Amino acid sequence: MIGDKLFIHVSRILVVIMLLTSFALNPGPAAASEGGPTLELNDLIAQAEALKAGNEEFPLQISRTDDGSDVNQALPWVYADELEDLDKALEFARNPQTPSGEAIASLEDAITIFSGQIKADGSDPYFRLDPGPGKVPVQVTAPTNVWTTRTPLDNRVPADFAGGTHQVIPYPFADSQGKSDVLQINYAHNGKTTFGGITLAAPLSPAVNVKEGSTIEFDVYYPKSAQGKFMRWRIRTNNADLDSYLRGYDYNNLNPDWVGSYNGETWLKAHHSINASTGLSSNFILELHGENGRPAETGMLLVANIKIFEPDPSGIALPDVVNKEHQSAVAPLKSVYNRENGHFMVGSIGTGPVTGTRARHYEIFVDGNNLKADSTHPRGPSWLRSVTGEPLNGATTAPGLAEYNFPTGSYQAIRDSGTPGEYKSHAHVLAWYNQAPAWMRQIIPANLPSGYQGTARFYGLGNGVTTTVKVDKESARRVQFNHTMTVMRHFLTTDAKYGSSEARGVIPFNSWDVLNEEVHESRHSETIPTDPNSWRASLKHTNWLVAMSDDLIDGDIREHYIYLLFKYAHIAAPNAKMAAAYKANYADLPEYMKLDGHDNDGSIDAYIVETPPKLTYNDYDISSRTKARTAYNMIRELNTAWLSDPLYDGRPLIEDMGIQGHDAVKETLASDNQYAMALYASLVDQGLLSGIAFSEFDLKLPTGAPGGGATAPGVLNVKQSDALGYQYALMYKLFGKFAPYIDHIISWGVAGSGWQGSYVLFDSQSNANAGYYGAVNPDRFILGHSYLDDFFEGEYEKLQDDYAIDLGDLGIYSIGGPKAPVRLTGSDQVTAGSSFDLVYGLSRVQGNVLAQDVTISYDADKLELAAPPVSTDEAKFAVVDYKAEPAGTLRILGVHFGAGQTNPNADLMKLSFRAKEQAPAGLTNIEVARLVTADSAGTETVHSGTVHSVQIDVIDKAGLNALIAEAQSAHDQAVEGKLVGQYPVGSKATLQSAIDAAAAVANNPKATQAQIDAAATQLNAALLAFQSSVIVKIPTDHNGDGKVSIGDLAILAKAYGATSTDAGWEQVKGFDLNGDNRIDILDLAMMARMIFEW
Repeated sequence: MIGDKLFIHVSRILVVIMLLTSFALNPGPAAASEGGPTLELNDLIAQAEALKAGNEEFPLQISRTDDGSDVNQALPWVYADELEDLDKALEFARNPQTPSGEAIASLEDAITIFSGQIKADGSDPYFRLDPGPGKVPVQVTAPTNVWTTRTPLDNRVPADFAGGTHQVIPYPFADSQGKSDVLQINYAHNGKTTFGGITLAAPLSPAVNVKEGSTIEFDVYYPKSAQGKFMRWRIRTNNADLDSYLRGYDYNNLNPDWVGSYNGETWLKAHHSINASTGLSSNFILELHGENGRPAETGMLLVANIKIFEPDPSGIALPDVVNKEHQSAVAPLKSVYNRENGHFMVGSIGTGPVTGTRARHYEIFVDGNNLKADSTHPRGPSWLRSVTGEPLNGATTAPGLAEYNFPTGSYQAIRDSGTPGEYKSHAHVLAWYNQAPAWMRQIIPANLPSGYQGTARFYGLGNGVTTTVKVDKESARRVQFNHTMTVMRHFLTTDAKYGSSEARGVIPFNSWDVLNEEVHESRHSETIPTDPNSWRASLKHTNWLVAMSDDLIDGDIREHYIYLLFKYAHIAAPNAKMAAAYKANYADLPEYMKLDGHDNDGSIDAYIVETPPKLTYNDYDISSRTKARTAYNMIRELNTAWLSDPLYDGRPLIEDMGIQGHDAVKETLASDNQYAMALYASLVDQGLLSGIAFSEFDLKLPTGAPGGGATAPGVLNVKQSDALGYQYALMYKLFGKFAPYIDHIISWGVAGSGWQGSYVLFDSQSNANAGYYGAVNPDRFILGHSYLDDFFEGEYEKLQDDYAIDLGDLGIYSIGGPKAPVRLTGSDQVTAGSSFDLVYGLSRVQGNVLAQDVTISYDADKLELAAPPVSTDEAKFAVVDYKAEPAGTLRILGVHFGAGQTNPNADLMKLSFRAKEQAPAGLTNIEVARLVTADSAGTETVHSGTVHSVQIDVIDKAGLNALIAEAQSAHDQAVEGKLVGQYPVGSKATLQSAIDAAAAVANNPKATQAQIDAAATQLNAALLAFQSSVIVKIPTDHNGDGKVSIGDLAILAKAYGATSTDAGWEQVKGFDLNGDNRIDILDLAMMARMIFEW
């Protein structure tokens, strides 16, 4: 036939195209059967029509020449006669006279043939048909079960294995039929100067020459109670040059596909696949070791099914991918993703002058090491002493600049590259459990015991600790306070005291990692299922950091070392509000903050930063849902406590959550990252976080990836390349979805390799790879590589905008879900007698708006109008008139002009208020009590309002007492029930509890102003929640008679049988009580139950 040419074909293209077809199909009448049209045949007709059409990104092309010269052969196409054959099969299937069995068989054959005739030459980076399986792995050898101990490979593993033992036992689980014996390892770890572990060897049968592309596969069974305790495997096949190291070591499994029982415990299974080193081998060495910095622990695990596979020598190798477009020829990544177009900044690792790929594609940069404490603070201060007065080894330097080294040039070069402000820096990191100077690593708490014992009262050892010295908490705090102040102010100020100068100028930073990786690797997997709000016992408690809290570690949150670390960073880079609070509270600051000359007698005005760097907590494995939740809990509690701190500066304590993102294709699910990002986005929505960053992003190709895995950035085959691009596309689809919440995405590499053999967006020749194309246009890449859909198992569908993200006990999260259509922004704090401004605007109002009538209410005893309301842009909106009576009410009539009519969502008016001289201290609310808009047809729409709270500063209890009286009055006048105007049962008790808690503070003669203010904040929130809970409509009162009764059942019965596919569904879908898109007997039964319970 004409189309008989060499092209890449795929028999599965039927499924490929069907999964991605997004248009409506009308298959036409199916062939008749004895019982009429069949569902199976109609489905086949729909599939055939989908094949003919292709998808929205890649419609199927039809060539009417004999060589395909009239189509783009890089994209899917067929010859006209091939399409004609499918059309004939469709016509035969639709013929009412055709028996259904013949119609089905004929159409199935035609679909299979036509699928194989769809062609594409693979030259377009956005489209490829399935290139086939390549060389399928085949087993070549395996170790026998004759295991003996041998000399450890790693000299940190004790020669006696710390008492660890091994034996071969029968497979112990219930599914033992046909299972081989397993290797049982009884593991011990002495917890300090050595890793602990055990080293075993067994002969390979047969001996082999391990070839390139070979893998080692094995299963590990472990008790659920020991998740995370068995850490890393090292594997050697005979010779030192055949060493393989497994870095994916976490044993955490929240959704196990295998569960067993042994020794009275629940056991889980993890499968490992690792690239094998090449060469001649007759022996197999297996070493298990933990990590220093872990508490002493023992346990048992089982190892089974160890096998070595190599690519089938008789198979056909997949062709290598050829990346053709140089970085200088493709669109700059930063032209696709930047703040100006509503996205986020993109960046890469690397400091110094910005040139080449970095200059063209990225705008924010980071160095992986040069701002860590071992680099910036190598020498300790001579004032540092142990609790018994002895100096610390390495802490002998005269306090001040002599302690420090600064990588000034690295970041000054970024600042000075391009146009002013074109390139930005991200700083990594002030505090970490690793890469601290030796003098600092010695510090341990004076009172806490070593090793996790089930509570937060312990310290763990950071990496590299060999000797320990007890230091009191004030000294430990002074160390970190000085470190933070000096390092940050060296760059952010021009003060010579910090090694800066006027001539050099300020070196700005967009963001700064304050703390890195302090959530423990695995403990979260044990604590979160027990208590979803836990976090304190799931930290590493790095010894020199937790010494700042010591025996206060489980007490007042403001004494927690993480709270203090971030508080220091706020002081080091103060905004104007912090500077004012610092001066006002200077007398109450701890003495260690005053010992080393970081301010001018309490004033830090000279160090005010107009745009301070965003202060970030950074961690890895956030795609692990329990770890993501642990960090969420930590940020939520710390940032909530900061709101009532005397030094609160209007910024969240922890401003950004940094997600490292050293991910692996398919092993790290985009949907798991989505869960984490939804958690942190919800904190942004609540005002408890500023944003999210992906701080160290790259991707590994595990051995189980399509086309086989890879651990180095060499040439990939086409299937490996496609899988890499698909995962990058999924992730950038996710980033785009959360763009309003994301500050930046940083690739952990520029070209070639990322971290530990991962891949970034450009290959080692600086050509754009599949990851680049997936990042630039995620939807197009995924739709053009749909042969991988089954491998990625519905991940793309989970990233669509309408996908509701289940956060468990926190509810369902949807980006762009219901939000207030009106906003009040501006001052949240004012001194009695002073004026302040708010800006009123609309947001998320649908359709056009030509006029609006808005009523704003406020407490006239506390506030007064200071000036008439004025438009912020009179070309788009005008204040027609306003009325400021009765007292405490401001009613405004306004009209929209021009573009402001079709897009009314903008800031519209400035409102000026004044806090009265005698206004009591505390919160007062300014509320948009009523908003009515009208469109071009004069149709009026009533919208919900919003509330803006302002703190009036007067140091007394009058504000709290007034709020208590107001809340008590609201409580006493309210009636609980089910009717309109009543309040839900139990709501009064909840409010009364909040009133009682506030009264306890008000009646406490020792209560501080901060405690009074915190009580007012909590009571105000409870009062607002109570007031907003009033019943305004009975959901199932369909006839509007104020009750649920037989009349409502009758109205529901009229819609019986309707489904979501029926015309008019929008008018009746409110009767679908159980949300199953149909109105049936279940809905009637639910309504009947409501009548009985009314």
